[in-house]
Amino acid sequence: MTDDKQTISVAIETTCRNGGVALGRDGGLLATLDFDAAGRAATHLITSLDVLLSAQGLKPVDIDEVYIAVGPGSFTGTRVGVTVARTLAQTVPSLRCVAVPTPRAVILQAETSLDNAAVVLDAGDGLAHITPFARADGIFRQSGQPVLGPAAEWLNAAARPIFLIGEGLGYHDCTGPEVTLADESAWLPTPTSVWTAGVGLASAGDFVEYHHLLPIYARPPKAVVSSKGKKT
Repeated sequence: MTDDKQTISVAIETTCRNGGVALGRDGGLLATLDFDAAGRAATHLITSLDVLLSAQGLKPVDIDEVYIAVGPGSFTGTRVGVTVARTLAQTVPSLRCVAVPTPRAVILQAETSLDNAAVVLDAGDGLAHITPFARADGIFRQSGQPVLGPAAEWLNAAARPIFLIGEGLGYHDCTGPEVTLADESAWLPTPTSVWTAGVGLASAGDFVEYHHLLPIYARPPKAVVSSKGKKT
């Protein structure tokens, strides 16, 4: 890559029902395109990516970096996003991949003056996937390992005051003293937040080889659990 070549980047979000793609050039976001990721996510993603690139006179071979939301999230949607990114990387050998954890994209949408926060995602079967964050130098950074368990149990031991955000708030009761909940409009990751998180990770050189690009699951898929001896 020559010094005067502009970096073309694409972000992929398929971990939630509101999927989408974003396109950027160097440090600027050019455009985004949303689609329904609840069904036929692969078709919608490929079509949307083609439309987004074509509108700027670009082709897949022009992409330098791809930022993929890798979960936790929808099992099927997350796999689709990762698979498409891996396929792009195999097609375009110079393409560099960034794995963006979904909580990292969601926390970018937090609007609060509080210094403690957490992203709450639903993991099914009454469990929540909770990622803690703390503000450092004005930026929220992950402050501990994600926790899988009952949301109320985790919240009872969490530092207060605390700000909570994430689609899991729609499935788990996280209300309590000194607990502030984000507006529902900010619960889900967006192509823009995935792109913004990806730019930050790319700037830090946090790239991953495409064959190491894997989905993050809140818990093992049911098919995997069943194959290990669970009766069905």
